[in-house]
Amino acid sequence: MTRRLRIALVCSLIAVAMPAMSSQLHAQAASVASNPAPGPRYENLRVGFTPQDQSTAELRMNAAAKGPFGSKKNGRIAMIVGGAAIIGGLLVDDDAGNVIAVSGLVIGLLGLWTYLA
Repeated sequence: MTRRLRIALVCSLIAVAMPAMSSQLHAQAASVASNPAPGPRYENLRVGFTPQDQSTAELRMNAAAKGPFGSKKNGRIAMIVGGAAIIGGLLVDDDAGNVIAVSGLVIGLLGLWTYLA
């Protein structure tokens, strides 16, 4: 496989993955802009015990159960990037290609775990 063909394939893989990542960044920026500043609010006022109270241990367990990337959208993006890295690693010859492919496999599997959790 010629070098130009490899470069063209890698560039096309990057071009496919970039719109998904940019839309995720725009969604995160919009969610930050729509959330009000933290602080005491009348809506959050409550007195006494409510069954919705959770201990910090439960909150940490819930955060850990989401997986390493936090949400299903991030897990889907990690699967896409991992798949692109696997294909890119297979296109690159020698040990560097193997490292890229295995890294892509790990990222893809972690994304799958987050997506399914």
